[in-house]
Amino acid sequence: MSAVTRAAVEGVLRQYTDPYLNQDPVSAGCVRAIDIEGDRVVVHLQLGYAAGLFRNGWAQVLQTAIENLDGVGSAQVSIDCVVAAHKAQAQVPSMANVKNIIAVASGKGGVGKSTTA
Repeated sequence: MSAVTRAAVEGVLRQYTDPYLNQDPVSAGCVRAIDIEGDRVVVHLQLGYAAGLFRNGWAQVLQTAIENLDGVGSAQVSIDCVVAAHKAQAQVPSMANVKNIIAVASGKGGVGKSTTA
């Protein structure tokens, strides 16, 4: 049984493409940590967009792929979604407690275009 290396884990991660960034998580800069202790590997990814619908499934796929590496007994992959607020334009005061504003130009009536949260 050979020792697991960070390069080997990154090699596995490079085989999978993020469907929204069209890059692998290593090239996209999403890897926050790769911890290797003996035959246990823990990977932490951070995405800059809301990925609630697929992140658990993607984490499971990546975990299985890492567990197939020689020398890996168990793997854990966690994926966090952190959407950063954009900076306000100069000389335009920002709104308190508002991170992002989304403009809706058109839409069917009665769908909540004017609703505020």
